[in-house]
This record gives sequence, C-alpha cells and structure tokens, in this order.
Amino acid sequence: MLTRLILALILMFNISSCQSWEIQPTNTIEELENNLLRIFEDSGLSGISIVVTNDAKLLYNKSFGYANVLVKKPYTNTTVQNIGSVSKTFIAAAIMKAQELGKLKLDGPINKYLPFEVVHPKYPEAPITLRHLSQHTSGITDEVSYLRAYVLDQPNADYSHLPDDAQEYISIMKENERISYAEFLENVLRKNGKWYTAKNFTNKAPGKRYHYSNMGAALAALVIENATGQSFYEFTGQYIFNPLQMEKTSWELTDNSREDFAVRYFPDNIPVPDYHLITTADGGLITSTQDMGNYLIEILNGANGKGTILSQDSYKEMFKRTKLGSESSGIFWGVNEDGVLNHSGSDPGVLSILAIYPKRGVGIFIMTNDSADESKKLMVAIKQIWEALKKHNWK
Repeated sequence: MLTRLILALILMFNISSCQSWEIQPTNTIEELENNLLRIFEDSGLSGISIVVTNDAKLLYNKSFGYANVLVKKPYTNTTVQNIGSVSKTFIAAAIMKAQELGKLKLDGPINKYLPFEVVHPKYPEAPITLRHLSQHTSGITDEVSYLRAYVLDQPNADYSHLPDDAQEYISIMKENERISYAEFLENVLRKNGKWYTAKNFTNKAPGKRYHYSNMGAALAALVIENATGQSFYEFTGQYIFNPLQMEKTSWELTDNSREDFAVRYFPDNIPVPDYHLITTADGGLITSTQDMGNYLIEILNGANGKGTILSQDSYKEMFKRTKLGSESSGIFWGVNEDGVLNHSGSDPGVLSILAIYPKRGVGIFIMTNDSADESKKLMVAIKQIWEALKKHNWK
C-alpha cells in the first residue's frame, strides 16, 4: 500500500518465464476476448476494466465482473474508481504545463513556492527541487507518517470481520481526521510541525538516491498550487481533463461520479470500508477506462512528438530517462531501457497499471476494484491479463 505497487511494475514488465502458465499471442479481438474471459472467470476478481489505444482511437475497451458484487451491478467502461499512483503521471503533466506558463522551474527550489519551509534535516544546505520530488530523490520518506493520510468515513464501525492483513492499517486509519493536504504536509514536513520527525527523511542528500515517496509527490502538487495561484484540482481540470474530454475524471467524488463509483474489495469480495486519502494528488484520482483512453492517446502522441496539451520540449523532458542507481525515472514516469513508459498504483480495494509503448504505437491501461496485490491468486490473474494484452497483435 505504501509503495503503491512498485511490485506490480516488476511483475508486469519482468514476468518470470518459469510460471506454470503461458499466454499465447492472439491476432483477433475474438481470440483475445476468449482468453481474457477465461482468465477472469477463473480469477476471483470482483471487476476489471481494460482500455487499449493507438495514437488516434480506442482499439479495445472492455469490462468484466461487477462494480458491486452484492447487487450484481456490472463493472462498465464508464464505472469510476480511484486508481492509486497512476495519479502521479497527472502531477507530471501539471508540472510541465506550469513551467511552460512561466510559473515555476523544474530545477528551482521548492521553498520558493511553499508557505512553509521543507528542509532535509541532515543536509540543510542542499535545497530540494521539483525534479527531486518528481524523480523520488528528495530524501522524503513515507514510512513513519504516511498512513496518517488515510481517513475512514466511519471510524467507529466494527471492522473485526476484515482480513488480518488489513487490521493493522485499519486500526491506524480509525484514529485519523480529515484535514487539508497542505495542513497535513506542514504537520509532517515543517520543522516543529505536529508530526515532524527526522525519520520522515532518508539518510541521503536530495538528488543522491532514489526512494519512492508519496508525500514527496503530494508536496509537488502543493508547489504547483502555490506557484500558479490555482488549486491543483482546478489547474489539472483546466489544462488536462477538459482539453482531453475526461468528463468523469475528478479528484473528489462528485454528483457526476458518485453513482458510478465502484465498491472496493479485499480478496474474496469483502468490501473495503469507505475512506478518503488526504494527499489526493499522489494517488486519489477518480476516473474510468473510457476517460483514460483519451489520456493514453494524448500520452502516446506526446511520446512521439505530436502531443497537444504540452509542448514537444515538455514531453521530451517529462519522458527523459535518468538512471538513479538501480532505478530509472522520467518526471513521475517509469521509463525502461526500451523506452516503454509505465506507472502502476494500488490502495485498499484498487489496483491499476498503465504502459505506453511508443515503438509499437500502443497504450494499455487496466484497473480493478480489488486489492489484488494482497492475493497471490489475484495477482497471477492480473499478470495473465496483462500478458494477453501485451502479446496481442494490435493493428
């Protein structure tokens, strides 16, 4: 949960050849769909939705299973859910747009744009920059304080029926209160803040070591907000969602999305209690695969020098691969040695995976309303589904 499924990327892009199953390539949609249906029916997944595009249109958009198992409400292409850390790719686009507008600089110190100072306690003379935040090299760590960001809608309910694996973090979430994400980050990262501790930072100086940080990503969104004078929600709506006609995409549940929001599940169709993520920008985007299809088309075009919401230079910068020890990163994007752009996400009751293959001219996104990373069986099914999509001959 805290790493938002870095593990999933390892599984999706480095699938072991010693698995007992093997997915055969397919050439027709009928063959592909037969494969997907067989995998899904044997999986135990509650629901899943898939979208695949080229640089001009949707090639495939299909959903299986239920958005609500109890009442047998189908999961559809317009069903919405939160998607975990794939949300961070939208922070990336917002950073690049704000830089184009002259509101901030990727390599500028973040304290120029913040209402409170954030200083690495072990390296106070080394300024943290937006590039550090967006490549997870800021030295900010999640391990001590990040669970405070999850707030249960009904903290006093009885949750004794939930899986053992969930009990520890549910007990912490029950104590949390809903506050603004600016106040949350100030409490955690400002010296003498309410929850401040030197343990919120690693032992390495900014820029020296990759260390995945959700709080660093949320801090990047706060920088954008202060630098532009617009709320992060408004800024991303104006410059990303609206131009791409992502009509059901939002950072909070709205009247337009509430009815279509999927019930989230632990393995075995056990509903996850309703919760709110205070640091919404780092993992709380609510969207559908239909909307994400529009996003895939734009990102694929951007990767090939034809994007519309950002300049060609901004896209180049965003996708430029930087080696960071054993890791590599663009601006909040994973970039592998073959140029594949990727990100994944998970939270209680959700899992999502996105990949852009510029050389193949294909983008793929899947999301499920299951805590699939908490079950080996569910993760095997996700891997099989991903492999089936990746091996299909998309024309």
